Amino acid sequence: MGQYVVRGVPASILQDSWWLEDAAPPPSREGSRTGDKRWQAGAGLALLLALADVLFWEQTPGLSLAVFAVAVFAVVWMLTGRRREMAAPVGVFVLGLLPVVEYVQALSVAFLLGGGAVATCWAVRGGHMDQGEAVSRFVRRFPLLGVRHAIALGQEAVQILRRDGFARSALRGWSFPLAGALILGWLLIIANPLLMEMAEDLSFHGIAQDRLMLWAGVGLLVWPFLAVALDAGLLRPHAGPRRPRHLPGLGVNAHSVANSLILFNALLAVQTGLDLTILWGGAELPRGMSHAEYAHRGAYPLLATALLAGGFALAARPFLGHHKVLKPLMYLWLGQNVLLVLSSLLRLSLYVESYGLTYLRVHAGIWMGIVAIGLVLTGWQIARALPNGWLLRRCAGLGLGVIYLCCFVNFAAVIAAENRAHPTRFDAYYTCQLGPMAAAELVGACDVSAPKPGIKDWREWGFRAHRVIRNLPATDTAGAAHETPRRR
Repeated sequence: MGQYVVRGVPASILQDSWWLEDAAPPPSREGSRTGDKRWQAGAGLALLLALADVLFWEQTPGLSLAVFAVAVFAVVWMLTGRRREMAAPVGVFVLGLLPVVEYVQALSVAFLLGGGAVATCWAVRGGHMDQGEAVSRFVRRFPLLGVRHAIALGQEAVQILRRDGFARSALRGWSFPLAGALILGWLLIIANPLLMEMAEDLSFHGIAQDRLMLWAGVGLLVWPFLAVALDAGLLRPHAGPRRPRHLPGLGVNAHSVANSLILFNALLAVQTGLDLTILWGGAELPRGMSHAEYAHRGAYPLLATALLAGGFALAARPFLGHHKVLKPLMYLWLGQNVLLVLSSLLRLSLYVESYGLTYLRVHAGIWMGIVAIGLVLTGWQIARALPNGWLLRRCAGLGLGVIYLCCFVNFAAVIAAENRAHPTRFDAYYTCQLGPMAAAELVGACDVSAPKPGIKDWREWGFRAHRVIRNLPATDTAGAAHETPRRR
């Protein structure tokens, strides 16, 4: 029996065979979700810009900055769509928020941005990736991400207009006339005083140039957080292996480390001996030199020496096992540097006793304490054979923790109180310039009344300013006028 072969399709079936064609694919659910999220991100950005206008326009940042940060994180939370495992990101965000509630300054704003970045990356990616790498990628893309996305959005709009025939013809017919009309109108406004006055009124009551700059700045600052929540792929690592980075040896080997430890310890022994006899033993200084001058000359150079000591210890650590005497020499080296830092602290205290306390001297004292603890940690790392990453993480955590706690200390009040407690070395000019946060300690101490913090409304409220106003005498509190606190 032969095989039956159909050669071609009958014309009647061919004409009515639309039902055999592939049906149009249904719209992708993922694509619709992405489109919805883009609209949500746009709406969220518009709401945040409106809120920024209410909170910041012609206002001094205070509690308003914390309120705005909470609103930004709420929009990020909405875009991520996550409802579980958010306790850790919220906790990190609150920790970054507290310094701003205490007092708005550059340091507290830096913690707010850093805490917001970590919390956003954690909320977007959860525990599925290394948070350190995610935050690093976010920080690298943060400065220009808003600009890049704005350019991409403009290019996409141009492509859409080019594909649309009506829009293309409208652009061809109206782009030149509208541009020319704007230029001509601007020239007429400049030439006509009445039109100029009307334009100034519209600019004042409507959208002023400064206001547009505020919106643009806030938009560029906020959009990276929303963009990451919109597209988690921005935090993913690039494909492909990383290129290994090779650092030169710089002549560091077991032999050079041994020679360096012997030479360095000998040099430090001379300095340590002099400090012990002069600072601790009360020996006389060279003729014509005061303790204040001696302290001022050595405090900061010795601190730099201690920092170099820590770097040398990290570089020499891989070679300490080549000879049994190298580790004791390293411990001696670190111990002498700890004594060096303590001597620097003593020198600084002597200088403060002679000339008073300043911001720079407070910062130097805090930094010296951090360096001393870091050197002790370095010795512990060597003794326990721990990796360098262990030491770097703890030193970084120590530094960040101390700086974070400093956000809650009113150093202006501390300096004013310390200087006023010693009338013989009271520097009235410097102390009276410490700003409104030292007003409670400067009552009656200056020829001209020190500026006092004032809070016009809740947007300018800050916990530190509230405490200072509360501690002022009743007569000074009643006349307190608002002044922007100085950043020194």
